[in-house]
Amino acid sequence: AMPKNTLEEQKRTCEMAAYFTHCKLQPVHQILTLRTALNMFFKLKNFRTAASFARRLLELGPRPEVAQQARKILQACEKTPTDEHQLLYDEHNPFNICGISYKPIYRGKPEAKCPLCSSSFMPEHKGKLCPICGVAEIGKDVLGLRICPLQFQR
Repeated sequence: AMPKNTLEEQKRTCEMAAYFTHCKLQPVHQILTLRTALNMFFKLKNFRTAASFARRLLELGPRPEVAQQARKILQACEKTPTDEHQLLYDEHNPFNICGISYKPIYRGKPEAKCPLCSSSFMPEHKGKLCPICGVAEIGKDVLGLRICPLQFQR
């Protein structure tokens, strides 16, 4: 259910649910992320995007009762194929999620990476300690691990 928070908090919750649908999960778990996003976007009256989640959900072949509910919502969304609220989410443009702000970094936009765990970050976080691995500096250029047979000679 959509929290009874401010509109801005509801929009942010919807954005996070939308981003989660792009994680590579097993189909049974992917269905859960899509159902959640579908219901949240429908309640927010973002019908165009909700319809997209419904279609993606149906492609995964969910249980008959889940498919029936998704088709019902899809029909309602197709009657009014508009989004009432502008969100920071573009389903057609591939993205990584910033490990600090949890906002999308769309393909082609500048991003800083952790040299150890390869997590993505907005460029303004360059130089900070990576909160994901807690080891490396974000955006640092490194050679990486080098293994040479001489290291193992006695």
